[in-house]
Amino acid sequence: MNRIVLVIDDEESILQSMKFMLGNSGYTVMTAADATAGLKIIKELEHELSVIVTDLFLPGGFDGFDIIEAVKDLETQIPIIMITAFGNVETAVRAMQNGAYTFLTKPIDMKVLLEQMNKAIEVGNLMKENVRLKKENLDISADKYRIIFQSEAMEKLLKNATEIAKTDETVLITGESGTGKELVAHFVLRESRRVGAPFVAFNAAAVTESLMESELFGYKKGAFTGADKNSPGLVGAAEGGTLFIDEIGDMPPSLQTKLLRFLESKEYLPVGSSTPLHANVRIIAATNKNLEKEAEKGNFRKDLYYRLSTFILHIPPLRERKEDIPLLVKHFVEKASLEFAKEVVYPDHETIKELVKQEWKGNVRELKSYMSRFVLTGSGLPSGENGHHAAQSENSGAAVLSFRVGEKTLDEIEKEMLEATLKFTNGDKHLASKLLGRSERTLYRRLSKDDEL
Repeated sequence: MNRIVLVIDDEESILQSMKFMLGNSGYTVMTAADATAGLKIIKELEHELSVIVTDLFLPGGFDGFDIIEAVKDLETQIPIIMITAFGNVETAVRAMQNGAYTFLTKPIDMKVLLEQMNKAIEVGNLMKENVRLKKENLDISADKYRIIFQSEAMEKLLKNATEIAKTDETVLITGESGTGKELVAHFVLRESRRVGAPFVAFNAAAVTESLMESELFGYKKGAFTGADKNSPGLVGAAEGGTLFIDEIGDMPPSLQTKLLRFLESKEYLPVGSSTPLHANVRIIAATNKNLEKEAEKGNFRKDLYYRLSTFILHIPPLRERKEDIPLLVKHFVEKASLEFAKEVVYPDHETIKELVKQEWKGNVRELKSYMSRFVLTGSGLPSGENGHHAAQSENSGAAVLSFRVGEKTLDEIEKEMLEATLKFTNGDKHLASKLLGRSERTLYRRLSKDDEL
C-alpha cells in the first residue's frame, strides 16, 4: 500500500531531497514550505496522511507547535516527527510532551528517519484502531439505549425530556410496564450535564424491605451480621451522577421518608452510622402505578409524591402510538438476528399490518420478545385475518398456564413454568432462557435447585 507523508520545511533543498529519498522508499510525498500550506494539506488529506514530518521553526507566524495542535483537533490520529537544529533539542522535547511522536536533529540521517517513520506509522495505526474501537463501543452503548420511534407522541415526550434534562431537578417517569422507562431515563442522562458520570439503577420491587435501606444508603462496618466493611450504598456509588429508582411505588413507607429527606437536603445516613453524609446525585424515579391515587389511598407519602412530581414524563402505551410498531419490528428483527447469528428476514407487509392491529398489553417489551421468538424459531408471527389470535390459541404447541392466588407457591409456579418452556423448546436451554428473559446461568441454577428438592 502506498503511504502518504507530508513534509513541512522552509528549506527547499530539504524538501526536494526528502521527496526523492522517501519516494524511492515507497512513500507518496507531499511538501509544504510553511505551516499555513501544511495545515491546508492536513485539512484536505486528514484521512489519507500516514505521518507528518515537520520542522519546528517555520516562517509565516505559525510553527511546529501549531501543527501539533491542529492534528490534536482532528478525528483521526496522525503521528508527527519533529525535526530541529541541534541547539533546539530542549524545545523539541517539549514538542514531544505536547504530542509529537519523536524528534530528529539536522542534518537528517535518512536511514534513521525511515526507521522512525515506519515505527510512527505502526503506532499511528494502533491509535486509529483504538479510536475506532472506542467509537464502536460508544455506538453499541448508544444503540443499547436508543429509542426507536416516529410518532408525534414520542417526539413530544423526548422534546420535553431534553428541556427537563437541562435542569438538575428530580424526574418522575410514568407508564405501563414494558414501555421503556429506563430508556427514557438514559435519554435524560445523555441530554444532561451529568452525561459521562455514573448511572446507577435500583429496582425497589426487587429488594426486600429489610435490605433496601443498606442497599440504597450503605452501611458502616459492624452495623449488622456480615457487614465486615463500610459500604457506600447505591447513593454513594452514584456520586456526581444519576440514581435511577425503578418501581418507586413499591418502596416501603419507612424508606420513602428517608428518600424524601435525601431529596430535600442531599444528606443521608448509612445504616449503623450517626454521621450524615452528603451526595451530589440526581434522582430519576419510575413507576407503572398512579402515584397520585396511591397517595390518596395512603399507600404512598403525599409529600414525597409532590417532591417527585415537579417534572413528570409520561410514556404512552404502544397501543396509543402504533405508528412506531413497524420501525420497532425492523429494529428488533435486526438486533435478534445479530444476537442469534441468523439471517435477517423481515416480516412481510401483511404481517406488519397484523402486528400493528394487536393491543400489545406488554408494550414494547412484549413486541421485542415476540420478534426474538420469530427470529429464533421462524414461527409465531400472525398471518392473515385473526392470525394473531390463531397463533395465541395454538401457540405452536406451547402450554397455557394459569394459577389461582394461594394455590401454589412461587417455587412451584417457577418450576412448572420452566418445565413447560423446556418442553416447548424441546429441551433447548439457550432458547428457553431467551423466552423466559433470564440468563442461561440462572436457568441452570434453577434446574440444579429442582434436582436437590
